[in-house]
Amino acid sequence: MKRWRHAILTLVGIGVLAGAYFYKTYWLSKPPVGSGPAGPTVAKEAFAETWTDRKVLLLGVGDSVTAGFGVPATHSYFGRLVANPDDEFPEMRGICLSAVLPNLTSRNMSVSGSTSLDHVRYLRDSLEEQPGDVFGLVVMTSGGNDLIHDYGRTPPREGAMFGATIQQAQPWIAAFEKRLGEMIDLIESRFPGGCRIFLADIWP
Repeated sequence: MKRWRHAILTLVGIGVLAGAYFYKTYWLSKPPVGSGPAGPTVAKEAFAETWTDRKVLLLGVGDSVTAGFGVPATHSYFGRLVANPDDEFPEMRGICLSAVLPNLTSRNMSVSGSTSLDHVRYLRDSLEEQPGDVFGLVVMTSGGNDLIHDYGRTPPREGAMFGATIQQAQPWIAAFEKRLGEMIDLIESRFPGGCRIFLADIWP
């Protein structure tokens, strides 16, 4: 009986610990989810006519912001740029790139949790040169994870600066600026037909 009691108590203890871990990881650690529009109203008039008949590639590069971590692909900002999801806000219906670019294709090569060190490598190794008749629309978020990566679980380093002093971080900041320039050069070199790059980040 003692053995059974110990086994039951052990199993209950494991269950409680697993439940606490699940609660912390998948409930407490999740950021709050908002509701309503994310910005000002977009004028429908700009989307009333075709912008161009050229072949256009919408390319996503970067981290979880562009990858759309935590939401279905159709509801990420990248997915919404391509086409309106079925439950789109009424005022945004018909406001998407597929409505004005008849020869639009898309590719999202962003990876959640990645840093600028990863991004320059992905672009160098995985982005092929596009045909000359393809115009590129590139949306990129890079640099946020360089600040918060590992959240101090390891000593501060380039690509994971959390906890660093400004003196420690100065050479990494300079390297990021150089790396960002390299990323832009790589993207432009892969689009001989021209491109526009939209670079953003959410970190202060």
